[in-house]
Amino acid sequence: MPKVNGKGQAAILTNDQIDAVISLCRKPYRYAVAIASYTGCRMGEALKLRVENLNLKEGVILLTHTKTGKVREIELHPELVEILSSADLPTEGYLFPSNRKAGYVTRQALDKELREVCEALELRGVGTHSFRRSLATSLHGKGVPIKTIAAITGHESLNELSRYLEVTPEQRRSAIMQLR
Repeated sequence: MPKVNGKGQAAILTNDQIDAVISLCRKPYRYAVAIASYTGCRMGEALKLRVENLNLKEGVILLTHTKTGKVREIELHPELVEILSSADLPTEGYLFPSNRKAGYVTRQALDKELREVCEALELRGVGTHSFRRSLATSLHGKGVPIKTIAAITGHESLNELSRYLEVTPEQRRSAIMQLR
């Protein structure tokens, strides 16, 4: 059940919906959303990224502010490299700097932008976690092993990861058809 009034799980988006959100978001929010969409990181992890954490030449991103405290390196999809290569990102400090006390754009500021964009697109139940859930569900639907998905998202528990995954009616029908 999608999120309603801050309750429930964040909605899962299609690739087309994610692309629409990214294209409507203003800078620098657009780039943080793109990073979360293509890496499955938490939005807070994306917002706390520093310039030295992003290596577009090598195609990797180093997540250092993770929930578990464990550093995670993720390979970048070529489309994300293209998006970030054309961005006017800073050359030092935070990738998404702000004059606020934290020094970087807050999750609350991004959430406000996301709500406005999703309202314009008439998308319901979308939250900052939608991109993480969407990546995990998409990969799972394409047959990527759960342990591989967990390595990307940083989930230590496969049980926790399984809560992120949605199963479509088509996947259920396909599974039943494989019985015989």
